[in-house]
Amino acid sequence: MSEAQGRGGASLEVRELWRTFHKGGQQIDVLRGASMAVGTGEAVALVGQSGSGKSTFLHILAALEPPTRGDVVVSGVARSTVSRAELDRFRNRDVGLVFQFHHLLPDQTALDNVAMPALIAREPLPAARARARALLVRVGLEQRLQHRPGELSGGEQQRVALARALVMDPVLLLADEPTGNLDPGTAADVIGLLREVQKERGVTLIVVTHAMDLAARFDRVVRLSSGLLVAG
Repeated sequence: MSEAQGRGGASLEVRELWRTFHKGGQQIDVLRGASMAVGTGEAVALVGQSGSGKSTFLHILAALEPPTRGDVVVSGVARSTVSRAELDRFRNRDVGLVFQFHHLLPDQTALDNVAMPALIAREPLPAARARARALLVRVGLEQRLQHRPGELSGGEQQRVALARALVMDPVLLLADEPTGNLDPGTAADVIGLLREVQKERGVTLIVVTHAMDLAARFDRVVRLSSGLLVAG
């Protein structure tokens, strides 16, 4: 299987998702029974006001935090039915994450930043670096393999972050405001690349964005409002 093909995507079903926080003696319901279905290989833009719970929702999809109630079903497997070890494996192998602030390791090269998830999964170093190199070439950074994050532009750092998110060949790719710190031209380029790679690999994609012009480039727009998901 080539790097461009990947494993394909996953179907996703969110069932009556609640997320409640307690702060200062108050109960805050960020999610209030949010439900949605995403088809295999579909690209969805998630929009909503600041503080509406978009990042919390994405973290639950990635199994970084649990819902208070409700369930997430990936390719027919309900999250509530799997073990902690299986959740750990899902986070490492089946989901790729791209953040607004990159979270690249400053003392590591672009090549080793991208290879890191594979190394964590105990893949041999030569194989992990070969996979990372192929992805960096794909995102147009073949001349930046040995550069550290501080030597890269914001757009280049986000390309490294995208390559890192793809290195384990995930079925679900999640991006939280991936263009939030970029100028409009660079943001459009990054979204264009994200869509290109997503289509090539058939991965299921959900992107949080405030930019409606960028959201319009996705298959569908969903809005998070008052803790519920509605058509954008």
